[in-house]
Amino acid sequence: MLLPTPRATDGTKGCPGQRGSHGDLTLPSAAVRVPARTLPTPRASDARGQGQHGDGGADLRTTIAGLGQPDTHRWGVYAPAVARWELLLGRPVPEPTQPGRHGKPVLAPPFVEWLMGLNSGHVTDPTLALPRTTALRVLGNGVVPQQAAAALRLLLCPHRWVAPA
Repeated sequence: MLLPTPRATDGTKGCPGQRGSHGDLTLPSAAVRVPARTLPTPRASDARGQGQHGDGGADLRTTIAGLGQPDTHRWGVYAPAVARWELLLGRPVPEPTQPGRHGKPVLAPPFVEWLMGLNSGHVTDPTLALPRTTALRVLGNGVVPQQAAAALRLLLCPHRWVAPA
């Protein structure tokens, strides 16, 4: 199962309660349902191998070892897709939300950039100084490079994709 497709309106009209025309979740509403992930504080016991901290949570080594593995606690039904995309892109998933103007979580542009398979900073580079809503509008109106490449292959080599009779 995949996360909803980013839309240009996610930046200006996107809110945690937003739903699509068929009652489905939009990307902003799906992103705020993902719990925040933080790395545990390093402790001396981390040197002895993977395990649990005294507080019941995983230690730093265990948490790091789990990166790239499906995290069903955090991503739910999206966990296998997120883990595959992390491995394919070669970088971890950024936080899906960031604090908004009023402290409530809003969709984070680096997450959308990651979802689209773009290089980190392609739209969110600080030197571009794009406001969050503008960055989301640019991403929502953008092209996913992998989809564009697949479309070009289909258009340029149609004979390779014809099913035998």
